[in-house]
Amino acid sequence: MRERIAALAREIREGYESLGRKAKSARDADPSLVLAVRRAPVTLSACAVDGGLLAERMHGADIVVARAVAAHFVYEGSALKSFSYTPSKSPQPEIEIRNSLEEHEALIFRSLIRLRHELSCALVALHSRKPNLLLLDGSLLPLPGDRPQESSELRPLYDEVVSLYGKLYKDCAENNCMLCGVVKDSRSRKLSRELGASCSDTLLCGYLLDENERTREMGYFEGKAPNADVAALGARIRVFYLRPSKNDLPLRIELLDSGIDEAASVICSLSAISENFAYPAVLIEADLCAALDPADLESIEASLANLSGLKPLRRNSRPFR
Repeated sequence: MRERIAALAREIREGYESLGRKAKSARDADPSLVLAVRRAPVTLSACAVDGGLLAERMHGADIVVARAVAAHFVYEGSALKSFSYTPSKSPQPEIEIRNSLEEHEALIFRSLIRLRHELSCALVALHSRKPNLLLLDGSLLPLPGDRPQESSELRPLYDEVVSLYGKLYKDCAENNCMLCGVVKDSRSRKLSRELGASCSDTLLCGYLLDENERTREMGYFEGKAPNADVAALGARIRVFYLRPSKNDLPLRIELLDSGIDEAASVICSLSAISENFAYPAVLIEADLCAALDPADLESIEASLANLSGLKPLRRNSRPFR
């Protein structure tokens, strides 16, 4: 076992060294691939939205407990002047239940519920706080795996989520608010394929970018959009990778419409809170507030069992592990 682990470690190390050489060659061959980012003092109002979710299956019923929180930070000269929350710092979570979903549909259901909560919260925060910048934790579109079949009972929920994205785009444009999606560990391989690498874009950019640098902008889709319901929305999104710190991997930034240089500068400045975890402070706060305690789900399950007469699942009642 020890010899096998050593061999795998050597293989990984050699792969990383090869990737580093490939990234350097790509950078030298195309100077337009990488651009410097100016980290300037920030004076603006920023909102960040994140969601918390717990899920369990109970006698064929999929139970989801979810909530979303928007943290609102006002900066003056990069100093935090004030902060607030929408709807509150610790809102009461909501419960959603669906019966008889297949396993893959259950995963879609959880993701769509989370997105619906986050987008609804983002719209309320946009109109109540009037921020200059609105950050979402994750992509600015549902992922391909979030799209159910046309015949699925989840299709209306998916259509609602896509509609909420469209409304958020429209309202941000009307309110002159910059909208960005911030992805910590993207699995996209669009850039790596372009450069002939076999890894995620995030890993590649860890070798391609130095601190306070970004890639050139890219379109959201690789070629044609996979489905018509998001094609028009995706055409408005520009993507780039940004490295705010030398000690952390780059971030994937998705930006609605234009203003890439400004967005890169602002997000770089907002991510300066830690050298080892380069992420906008306002998004970190939203994540901490939205997180749910697994004990909350246990309490809900116990109440449902008591009130409905359902017995605990066999796997949860066995006297051995």
